[in-house]
Amino acid sequence: MAQGTSRRARSENSKEQILQAALRLAVERGYEGTTMADVSAESGLPIGSVYWHFKNKEQLFVELLEHCHAEWLKIHSGPIAVRDKVTRGIAGQVREDPGGYSREEALLKVAMILALDKRLGGLGEDSEVRRTYIRIRSKMFEVNVRHLADSLPGDVVEAFPELPEKLAVLSLALTDGFYVHANSAIRIDFAEYADLAALALEGLVDRYVKLARERKSISTAAG
Repeated sequence: MAQGTSRRARSENSKEQILQAALRLAVERGYEGTTMADVSAESGLPIGSVYWHFKNKEQLFVELLEHCHAEWLKIHSGPIAVRDKVTRGIAGQVREDPGGYSREEALLKVAMILALDKRLGGLGEDSEVRRTYIRIRSKMFEVNVRHLADSLPGDVVEAFPELPEKLAVLSLALTDGFYVHANSAIRIDFAEYADLAALALEGLVDRYVKLARERKSISTAAG
């Protein structure tokens, strides 16, 4: 019994070792630039071990995305103010976030590029990797909406129930756009632009707070 448990533990450890090696490579090289042989070399495990756990690169990346999603959920486990969300997303993805931007979060941004272009990196429309990422991104969006709703004043959400979703859309558009820009030759101060983006969204929130209070005042006066 103990021997079987030990064998399972070793198997789980080697699988985690392979996933972490693939993660390090994928963040730097993407899907197309990462091979099973590279993963074997990076992990320090024989190629046979890599294929024992993952029948091909596509299956490896599918499980890697699921792993990244699980880690993302741990990091984003509670309400988050719109400023914190945007500044972490923009400054962090170019490694300027003092709080640290995990490799798991970084890979999910890399995967966003693959989802934008079905042809990029050899991924077709029927790619399981692409389908997995799109499904995960949808779940991440739902989590973001809930967390943003929890961070807003209750009376504002009650008056404008669509506001959390609008903020989630805008924050994702900003962070994704800055990620694309970060991979261009044009250099800017991402920390400064993260602050500007946060100010813009905070201004939007303030506008809705004011509108909600005005509605309440009118309703109270009329009642």
